[in-house]
Amino acid sequence: PVVDSNGAGDAFAAAFLYAWLNRETPARSALYGTIAGAHACTVPSTEAAAIGLDDLLTRAAAP
Repeated sequence: PVVDSNGAGDAFAAAFLYAWLNRETPARSALYGTIAGAHACTVPSTEAAAIGLDDLLTRAAAP
């Protein structure tokens, strides 16, 4: 469930750039960003619980 959208854009940008700079396709980079942005919406803005790289990669690999 969506708790707070603060930080979703930053999370999207960070994950997108991580993927892009690691030579992923634009679509795959957008997927990484979308996953990270969606995760950010599940965390209250008073907490700092960014998605970890392992969790991001696992979620991006899921069918």
